[in-house]
Amino acid sequence: MKDCYEYHIKTSHTYESVRRPHFLDWSNYPSPFKFYEGVRRFRLLPFIAVTQETIDTLYRICLQGAVESLSLQEISNLAFSMNGITKVENFHGETFGFRTTPSAGALYPFELYLFIRDLTEIPDGIYHYQPYDHTLELLSEGNYFESLQTALCTTVETNCVAVITAIYERSAWKYRDRAFRYCLLDIGHMVSNGVVYLKSVGLETTALSLFNDDSVNELLGVDGEREFSLCALIPEKPALFWGEESYPPEKFPETLPVLRKPVRSELIEKVYKLSKMDNCEFFRDIPESEGPFPEVSSLPISKVIKKRRSRRGFTGKFISFDEFRFIVESSLLCFPSDWGFPKCNFFIQVRNVNGVPDGVYTVVDGSLTLVERGNFGREMAYLCLGQSFVSRANMNVVFTYRFSDGNCRDYRGALIEAGALGENLYLSSESLNLGACGIGAFYDFELQRFLNLESNELPVYVVSVGSL
Repeated sequence: MKDCYEYHIKTSHTYESVRRPHFLDWSNYPSPFKFYEGVRRFRLLPFIAVTQETIDTLYRICLQGAVESLSLQEISNLAFSMNGITKVENFHGETFGFRTTPSAGALYPFELYLFIRDLTEIPDGIYHYQPYDHTLELLSEGNYFESLQTALCTTVETNCVAVITAIYERSAWKYRDRAFRYCLLDIGHMVSNGVVYLKSVGLETTALSLFNDDSVNELLGVDGEREFSLCALIPEKPALFWGEESYPPEKFPETLPVLRKPVRSELIEKVYKLSKMDNCEFFRDIPESEGPFPEVSSLPISKVIKKRRSRRGFTGKFISFDEFRFIVESSLLCFPSDWGFPKCNFFIQVRNVNGVPDGVYTVVDGSLTLVERGNFGREMAYLCLGQSFVSRANMNVVFTYRFSDGNCRDYRGALIEAGALGENLYLSSESLNLGACGIGAFYDFELQRFLNLESNELPVYVVSVGSL
């Protein structure tokens, strides 16, 4: 395989491919939790309410914030916002916990690690967040921030940095080679929740996708094949740092397996290797935004994070122009990241929005631009593998990526961005008592033709938003 364009083509759905037999091995169902053995565990504080309203926070997501150390309460809230359990149900006779962020097939292929220092309640060290019981598992005690700076290619002034990895086999159990796409989208969901929480308490925050992969993996004690780092979250605006050496811990605790039998994908492991970086020879371009922003009444961010769900029961009733405008403006136009925002283009199929004729639109220089007029709800439902709720949505946002614009690392950034903006749509719509549902499965080439895209531009994600 030469590049990520080839990977994307190979993992694209067609009418024929989705009808080929594929049987799930339920005896090998992946555990959604990674447990470390013989480690010290520290119970985090319960998630407490943040009064900042959601739409207001999203509008200000790229504004400058304060650079301060996080308290244990703020670290507890951050971990819960990114990967906490909000709902427990019985699934095949076992207790199953749904998380704060959406995941394809509720397989949760991500893990959250925290580098922490200078807290009186817990020792300095590298921690793994355990959503099962809202605890931190201490993997290695000590101050590893100097090595972390070298690995992430950035200075770190604050006392907490989050790093997100993917255990891709959880997703590959169901989605096979296409699973790498879903891992990136899911990590984007997770990053968005972290960014939005930190912004809601007035802190600076940046999502980092550019770093030395092997060094970060070594610091976390993950193998870089079956589990690998994909993104970090730092509560400040990073300055490029050229360190000399990274010194990972000499030994890490053992973990329980997440699958009884491996579900390896040569294609996924190859595309990850193609996307790796081994130096700090790059430039970080962090986007910024300026006000003024409209005054919008919406639910508090803490309430929205806890009640967010993938909603499919759209009624098709009209939504107001202001609801449409607030969702689009607050969710899609900026994200504080280093991957070169915007990496994605997006199209919006609109139906039953007051003041906006039905049709397909894009945004050019901040203005809504009509691509084609008409009610295309039924066409979109078919293109999303015949999922009927898509036809009743007021908005179907299609994220696309132009492969001629970058390399495999850019592809990683583009899909993380699509996931992050998709989660913004979840949060903004939920805060206005509407609903959203992410869709990672669609007929790739037919959707490409429907949008009249060039051959090197392909869809990467769809998010439906609608009245309930």
